[in-house]
Amino acid sequence: MAVEFAIAVPGFLVLLLLVAAGGDWVSSSGQVGAAASDAARAASLARDWASAASDASAAADDDLKGVCVGGAPRTTPAPIGSTDFARAADVQVTVSCTVNLQAFKVIGFPVTTTFTSTAVAPLDPFVQRS
Repeated sequence: MAVEFAIAVPGFLVLLLLVAAGGDWVSSSGQVGAAASDAARAASLARDWASAASDASAAADDDLKGVCVGGAPRTTPAPIGSTDFARAADVQVTVSCTVNLQAFKVIGFPVTTTFTSTAVAPLDPFVQRS
């Protein structure tokens, strides 16, 4: 009985760590995806390109406070349909964030991975932009 227990317990602990790591992975990926959506929406409400870029960055920073390792997330907005923001149809924002996966820290493996997500939001055609 003790031999079976000694063999089964380490396998069970490894399984639990894998489940915890999968949970961290899904949670981090979802947070970055939500931040990209919020950043695209914030950029779509701006009236000029400088405001759109800063609003997108601020929205992503707010959503990912304390999640990204090494500072703020990298946010890259881009107009779609025209290179001129005033005539663009949509705005696309890509957010990248390097995250520590906490489950692997328990066993002494510092694991970081970069999650990237892209979101698109339509620009209101009845708003005057410059």
